[in-house]
Amino acid sequence: MGKFKKGLCLGGLLGAGLVWLNTTQKGRDMREQMLDHAAEVYVGLKEKVLTSKELKNLNKNQYIKMVKESVNKYAVENGLAENVKNMVVKVVSAQYKNLKGEMGK
Repeated sequence: MGKFKKGLCLGGLLGAGLVWLNTTQKGRDMREQMLDHAAEVYVGLKEKVLTSKELKNLNKNQYIKMVKESVNKYAVENGLAENVKNMVVKVVSAQYKNLKGEMGK
C-alpha cells in the first residue's frame, strides 16, 4: 500500500473517531472524563513545578518527561486505559506555554 493510501486510511479512521467523540452522548461523556483526568494531572504538575526552585529553568523536553511520569502514575492509581492515558499526555503536554507564562508571573 502506498503512502497516500495509508494516509487516506489513517485520516479516515481518525476522522471517524473524532466524529464519534463529538456527536454521540457516550463520546461526549468520554471526552469530558478524559479532560477531567488531564485537568487533575495538570494541577498536580503545576503545583510541583511552581513550588520547586530546581524547576524554574524547565525546558519543554523536561516538561514532557515530567508529564509522562505523572500521567503514568495517575493512570495506575485510577485504572486508565492506554489510549486514554496517551490522550491525557497529549492534552497536558500542550499546556507547556501556559505553565511557562504562569512561572513568569
